[in-house]
Amino acid sequence: MTNYSHSHICQCLSRIATAHRASPLTITGNRRQTGEQFVNSVLALARGLLDLGLLPGDVVVISASNSDWYLEWLLAVAFVGGIAAPLNYRWSFEEAISAMVAVQPVMLVIDESCCQWYSKLRNNDIPSLRWQVLIGSHLTGYDKTRGALTSEELKKYHVVSLPLDFLHAPEDAALICFTSGTTGRPKGVAITHSALIVQTLAKVANVGYSEDDVYLHTAPLCHIGGLSSAIAMLMLGARHILIPKFEVKSAVEAIDLYGVTSLITVPAMMADLVSLIRERDNGKRRESVKKILNGGGGLPLELIKDAMKFFPRAKLVSAYGMTETCSSLTFLMLCDPTGETSIPHFQSYAQSKCHSIYQPEGVCVGKPAPHVEMKICLDDSSHVGRILTRGLNLMLRYYDKISPRPSNDVNEVWFDTGDIGSIDDNGNLWLVGRSNGRIKSGGENIYPEEGHSSTSYTNIDSSCEVDYSNEFTTNEIFKSREALINWTREVGKRNGFVIVIKTSDAGVNGRRPRISFGCERSGSYRRLSKLEVLEDKGARKLTGTKKCGCPFLLKGQKLTTDGDWMVKVVCGVHNHVANKNMEGHSFAGRLSQEENEILMNLSNSSVRPKDILSTLKSRDARNASTMKTIYNARHRQKRVENKQKPDMQQLFGG
Repeated sequence: MTNYSHSHICQCLSRIATAHRASPLTITGNRRQTGEQFVNSVLALARGLLDLGLLPGDVVVISASNSDWYLEWLLAVAFVGGIAAPLNYRWSFEEAISAMVAVQPVMLVIDESCCQWYSKLRNNDIPSLRWQVLIGSHLTGYDKTRGALTSEELKKYHVVSLPLDFLHAPEDAALICFTSGTTGRPKGVAITHSALIVQTLAKVANVGYSEDDVYLHTAPLCHIGGLSSAIAMLMLGARHILIPKFEVKSAVEAIDLYGVTSLITVPAMMADLVSLIRERDNGKRRESVKKILNGGGGLPLELIKDAMKFFPRAKLVSAYGMTETCSSLTFLMLCDPTGETSIPHFQSYAQSKCHSIYQPEGVCVGKPAPHVEMKICLDDSSHVGRILTRGLNLMLRYYDKISPRPSNDVNEVWFDTGDIGSIDDNGNLWLVGRSNGRIKSGGENIYPEEGHSSTSYTNIDSSCEVDYSNEFTTNEIFKSREALINWTREVGKRNGFVIVIKTSDAGVNGRRPRISFGCERSGSYRRLSKLEVLEDKGARKLTGTKKCGCPFLLKGQKLTTDGDWMVKVVCGVHNHVANKNMEGHSFAGRLSQEENEILMNLSNSSVRPKDILSTLKSRDARNASTMKTIYNARHRQKRVENKQKPDMQQLFGG
């Protein structure tokens, strides 16, 4: 039975139907819907779901790219008391199946972005699945014998005036949103109607969202950031401009065509926007944009300045949050052309004349929203500890668990964010890193995740642990992956370190290609075949290792413009002494392809090995090769040449 004193995201429908009856509410490509058309479409879909037999508490999985149809489904499922569970449309078949097994949906809703894995789906893969619905045109793998429906078939009733008697799911659940997998496999998080509405109020208060906004959906609706801002704009009755997914060219075109006033970004998106506007549009300013909310990581100072230059009238706000807290916990005003706020400057550091959000205490992420309580649980005498929070924005639970993670408090339930930080005298939260990334050094806890704050740790012996963030921080845009790799290794060699590739992602299933770099001394030695000292049988040979758990980490990501790449420092700390001399190093002493060609040419001309080495070193003062390198390279080349000769010619040395 409906209880109208409870919050419900469908309470936005009456406002939309009256305030935007004849004006465009959603624009997706060439398709436009007025407020009245949108509301009627939601109610028609809700009626179809009720007639089909969908019950309150039933889970409906949605895997699709951004569109007005997606918004309709979110509201229609909530209207009948169902629980929408958006899946990442870029997931593989195995990842999608794993998520569906966890939430046990009764219905699967997909569009053409998921046609590849939909064709692999078998009826017995998800035992709870009763219905499959296709959004848009018929897809590859569409098979009526499997009972697949379409949205239009469900909207067979033309609804003119259906009473807004929406239903509630058990425990007031509205959505199941999957985490990004920071701590492992993505988990389903149950979010309430109240949490979404409270988050709306937070964004209104801190960002300034309003019904006059023209909001561009740059973030996917399967992500809590995109979801929470979409719900906020629906509650306010703002206009929605939807593009299937973020592509910098289509985003800039939409800004120009529709006069977009508000959008959300992550650092990589902002870098793409800035790069395209600078290179293609000669720095043309987009003055229609009034509000930009950035999440998913802090913006470098140079990127903030570029954003202020190309979006001169935009209020730039940074947010810190997570899926479990229904998006944003804190907000930080980076730039406000209409007010007095510009490049951040905090009273707590006024006396020391600090004007940066990057300080020894960590990275400042601003003050909590009005509905949010936060506190620091100290693990030792330090002022840094675990960040705990509670409030109406908190999740119900992980969908397959009973309750949120409690702290050690007996009488109070606080959610442990898994992050480490501190709160200053003015109420600003300073983020240091993740609690599971802690390193113990000299009795002190070190959290290496935030590269800009990596000099913050107390009692560090500067002769052993030094921050090289400045050396590896650059705004340069690299024209290829190889150019990025060469630059990284060259900077490392110049500073006495060997930088290696830790992980590399080619960008399958729609993911953006990326690469992470670490120090050769990162990680720890695995004693799988190491000989140990035996008390009874005497000593056996022991092996050493150069691994010392060095936390140094860089992350490179491909931009959407051409083949360009950018790199950012995640942690700039090396916990070991730099190499004063790379001579003979197993990795740094390797010859480049060009050096190998020079060596072979000189060797074929009967130049002596020591003269070859002298030639190579005269060309590059940092060449770390030795005579052994030259002999090994010559030997490898001779083996290659011999394989190309007939057997008898090899036998007689001809």
